[in-house]
Amino acid sequence: MTTEQTREILSKGGLKFTHQRMVIYGAVSCTHNHPTAEWVYEQIKSDNPSISLGTVYKTLDTFVNAGIIQKFVDNKGVMRFDGILEAHSHLYDNETNEIRDYRNEKLERLIKEFFAENQISGFEVEDISVVIKGHNK
Repeated sequence: MTTEQTREILSKGGLKFTHQRMVIYGAVSCTHNHPTAEWVYEQIKSDNPSISLGTVYKTLDTFVNAGIIQKFVDNKGVMRFDGILEAHSHLYDNETNEIRDYRNEKLERLIKEFFAENQISGFEVEDISVVIKGHNK
């Protein structure tokens, strides 16, 4: 991802572009392994020694609140982050804590159609998160 693309994403989230935000967003967006804050910190600390683990946590939380990444809490209570905002589900392995993206247009369409046809009284659906739990065979 280019610096300009990162600048645009941060701007769309209403965030000021800074070097720290660029580096942290780059680490999250370049992987599909749903990293922890600690993983992000380990990836960036050698080239960015002035960025602390606390800064990584605060910045990731800022990104979640701005809607430019998603947060997922695994079965062990560990926060994991996802830079993919397009509609997708997650496969969660209960044995290894691995999280994989799962895209299925039929499933996404079924969920959207269901809630379009079955409104919840007094409630507006803003987002739907599907986590399919099991284990690898």
